[in-house]
Amino acid sequence: MVVYIKYASAVTILIAMVLHTQGITPWNSIAQLLGAGGWIYVGYKWNEKAIMLNFVPQFFIIIPILIWMYI
Repeated sequence: MVVYIKYASAVTILIAMVLHTQGITPWNSIAQLLGAGGWIYVGYKWNEKAIMLNFVPQFFIIIPILIWMYI
């Protein structure tokens, strides 16, 4: 199950990058958060702190900016 989440999250982040380059906001950020959430789950299940260290801060960066932009 973790392997499927890993690949789905990787594809989701690639989609987020395409949306970002096309300026499709906030959908790019939402896709990024979904992909990052999947990778955090994978890192937790594998006990791989480096993966979590890469993706957890994205929530603290993206969510406040989305709130600031849209509220």
